[in-house]
Amino acid sequence: MFNHYITVAGRKFSLLQMTWPVFIELLLQMLVGSIDQIMLSQYNETAVAAVGNANQIMMTLILSFNVICLAATIMLSQFLGAREMKKVEQIYTLAIVLNLVISLTLSILLLFGADALLGLMKVPADAFEEAKSYLMITTLSLPCQALMLTFSAFLRAHAKMLIIMCSTGLINIINIVGNIAFIYGIGPFPRFGAAGAAISTSICRTVGMIFMMCAFFRAIPNVHIGWKQLRPFPKNLLKRFLYIGLPSGGEGLSYNLSQSMSLIFVNMMGTYAVTTRMYTIMFAQICYMLTNAVSQSTAIIIGYCVGAREFEQADRQNWRVLKLFAPITLILTILLALFARPLFGMFSNDPQVLALGQKIFLVEIFLELGRCFNIVLVRNLQASGDVAFPVMIGICSQWIIGVGMAYVLGVHLGLGLVGVWISFMVDENLRAMIFTNRWKKGRWRSIESI
Repeated sequence: MFNHYITVAGRKFSLLQMTWPVFIELLLQMLVGSIDQIMLSQYNETAVAAVGNANQIMMTLILSFNVICLAATIMLSQFLGAREMKKVEQIYTLAIVLNLVISLTLSILLLFGADALLGLMKVPADAFEEAKSYLMITTLSLPCQALMLTFSAFLRAHAKMLIIMCSTGLINIINIVGNIAFIYGIGPFPRFGAAGAAISTSICRTVGMIFMMCAFFRAIPNVHIGWKQLRPFPKNLLKRFLYIGLPSGGEGLSYNLSQSMSLIFVNMMGTYAVTTRMYTIMFAQICYMLTNAVSQSTAIIIGYCVGAREFEQADRQNWRVLKLFAPITLILTILLALFARPLFGMFSNDPQVLALGQKIFLVEIFLELGRCFNIVLVRNLQASGDVAFPVMIGICSQWIIGVGMAYVLGVHLGLGLVGVWISFMVDENLRAMIFTNRWKKGRWRSIESI
């Protein structure tokens, strides 16, 4: 079932061949984000909490770039399916320009507003300065991150997943070496701690951008990108870009903003709760990483199907993936819950962190099952052109239940981090039921896609 071949618009796709490089890429991406925290845990746990807070802000900002990247991937797959190559080249240029403008604007705002933002998040006093130094340094490399993600989106739309995986692997190697040099200090380098992790991350982004750009122009020959493609300016294409991108990216942006708000509640519970949250998220990524990988590949195929008007093929692909990967997600989460205490013990000796982590993962079993459906269905609805509905439901559920219930259970009723996680579980499963019903109704078949 997994190695099933699909032919769309004269092009043959293998879900297995598309998915395994994405899975390795996501695994490596997780390591890039987690290595800072893993290596800093050997430095001190205050640094882990500091980087966790700073990364929450950074992840939210990076999602702003994903607004454009998601739109580019969806539109490119649809136009490639329809074989409209002039529009494809216009999308390349438009995406690059938009993400450069966004990244430069956000960098300037963050450089001047870091203190206020960390203060608003109620970052613990003992972690504040380290969080600020990490945030300020990584902000400088935001434009490089934006361009790296943009060219990655182009390659993904062309199903060049292996190239993206190799690039991420290179970034990981640089990050590990950089962390050893700058966190702990080797040779002429002093011990920088959290600031050292930030320096290493910034170098990774710069190298990753250069590698991704070179890989794109090598893999897609005779491509034309430049101001010439925007003359006359494609206003209708920009409108379509924003119509798809803002809701598609908005769902993820809303989720991360709601996570940032819930982090304020966790910060009120103490550093041990913040540290437990960081490690829980790190382990939880293992549960949904495979589903995330296959959903990205499936969304590309569905985009081609919709562009070629092959709706039955798109529907079969959606259910095939869910039937296969929902049980796999459940089994993985149960295994992690069974071994939660020794896993947390690899990074912390704090008995509070170990006990709390074990409780959180019992809730995580049910949370991840709902998240599996959400990841697949939201991406497939977006790829088919049904972009407004997921963001509307996402915003309502994430904030009313994910944040509102988190405050009531976690803070007001005193359930702490367990209460926050229960609210996340309810949010994920409610949205899963709504999106399943939405796909079954089939309104996505009649939405104008391109």
